[in-house]
Amino acid sequence: MNSDINNIVVVGGGTAGWLTAAVLAAHFDTNSKFSITLIESPNVKTIGVGEGTWPTMASTLRRIGISEAQFISECDASFKQGSRFINWNEGESYYHPFSLPVGYKDINVVDHWLETNKSQSFDEFCTTQAGVCNHHLAPKQATTPEYANVVNYGYHLNAGKFANLLKNHSINKLGVKHISADVTSVNSDDSSHIQHVVLADGSKINGDLFIDCTGFKRLLISQHLKVPFKSVKNVLFNDRAMAFQVPYSDDDAPINSTTHATAHKNGWIWDISLPTRKGIGVVYSSTYGSEQEAFDTAEEYMKLHMPHVNIKDLNSNKIEIDPGHLETYWKGNCVAIGLSAGFIDPLEATAMILIEFSAKFLREHLPASKNELDVLANKFNQRMDLHWKNIVDFIKLHYVLSNRTDSEYWLNHRDETTIPESLQRSLMMWKNRAPWHADVEVAESMFPPASYQFILYGMGFNSKSTLANRRLANQERMHLKNLLNNKHAELEKLCQHLPTNRKLLRDIKQSWMNRV
Repeated sequence: MNSDINNIVVVGGGTAGWLTAAVLAAHFDTNSKFSITLIESPNVKTIGVGEGTWPTMASTLRRIGISEAQFISECDASFKQGSRFINWNEGESYYHPFSLPVGYKDINVVDHWLETNKSQSFDEFCTTQAGVCNHHLAPKQATTPEYANVVNYGYHLNAGKFANLLKNHSINKLGVKHISADVTSVNSDDSSHIQHVVLADGSKINGDLFIDCTGFKRLLISQHLKVPFKSVKNVLFNDRAMAFQVPYSDDDAPINSTTHATAHKNGWIWDISLPTRKGIGVVYSSTYGSEQEAFDTAEEYMKLHMPHVNIKDLNSNKIEIDPGHLETYWKGNCVAIGLSAGFIDPLEATAMILIEFSAKFLREHLPASKNELDVLANKFNQRMDLHWKNIVDFIKLHYVLSNRTDSEYWLNHRDETTIPESLQRSLMMWKNRAPWHADVEVAESMFPPASYQFILYGMGFNSKSTLANRRLANQERMHLKNLLNNKHAELEKLCQHLPTNRKLLRDIKQSWMNRV
């Protein structure tokens, strides 16, 4: 009897379900003994809030066999080169770009930036990407190959259209079996291993491994296997969002290269530029602000930035967030991926990259023997625990460093009792030295030390320079001087030769239409 895990059942569609199915089906031969079945309820609407990705998505899409031109054309996608934070300190803004600082492998550039008395903002001092973003420039040229870049990028996208593209590709090209039905019950053996799920028509779907992608419903992992949920609302307060789809003033309006995250009295506003519209969302805490206040905040933002729009003509999508994650992500033969595993403040667009990390783990460890399930589950749970701890710390960092005093919301975010001890320890350490490679806790961390540097020094945090203690400080200074000269020349060249986002996206879409 075959003891390998060959029969995978994904319960739930959306981005999490279809992306996971596609990653596995593109790797394993579904024409042989390996099978992937996705069960999708016809009665559940996709939430579709995950409109931002990390640069990892390019290699994921390439690996599952989707053309970048097709993806951009069919998913209303644009290029994302990072995030721009506005008014997190009153009247200030800075970038968290997807590029690493110059010389990052060998030189902690923060020490050198401190020596210049911060003559430039940190993001502009150490990257070309801040300058590229300021000019709404694309991360590459029309002649650059698919998924290659001149400067690093991820995507903004229409999540509903993305799930649909993944669905069609998985079924038609990758051999994923699709069942449109409601799961009415789940049956397990004595050791909490799911044997089969029962559909509305009474049929049973057996599997070796079940993947719960049922979103906040958590049908398998929580309702059936009773895995507890761990709230982090005492650390990250936001539990509501109000989203709008806003048309551009004209067909040639610039497309931003980054997610704009603008702080307001009780939260922040996302502003995402797609080719055909903007996505505007007010994220807030119901403890500190009301739904009406969120609507008023959105209206005020649109009057300032989009005066051609009357908010009363737009539909709003109201989203409830229970900030937190499962205590265990893999129990028995059931793995939770996507919103099933958890969701918190969407500030750094961590939802899709966690789906990618989870699907990649399964791809690299299957088909395993059923005897290895406990070992795999422990390994996965340890890794995901680290990811979630790092995400909570990193997102909290933005709030902790803010100098805003206009509400209890901001004051309480800086209250020591709401700050995880791990983040408190790091901040104490970083007063005496800048974050560096030794601070990484997990090899595939989505937030390398460079990310912490961009947030810390974008928000005005003070660290001591350790340059004076180093034997080779002068050699380092000379090496960095050459790097910075090259960076300056590179930026001039990029500004001269890179097209605008809108121009490149139009060219890509046209090339795809010519192909099909």
